[in-house]
Amino acid sequence: MSEKDIAAVLQYRYGDGLVYLPKDRPRDVLKVASQLGFIDAEGYLTRKGRALLARYSYGY
Repeated sequence: MSEKDIAAVLQYRYGDGLVYLPKDRPRDVLKVASQLGFIDAEGYLTRKGRALLARYSYGY
């Protein structure tokens, strides 16, 4: 799983930063994103996650 794959999932978030997983995406992506520090334990996008989105130009 690449950072680009993770960034593609992180773009699915509510206005407050809570990330949600579309049905067509594997649940493992959120687990890996959390382990790598892109989302916190509650499922919110972290500063590191916002930086990842900026690198892959997903409009954050």
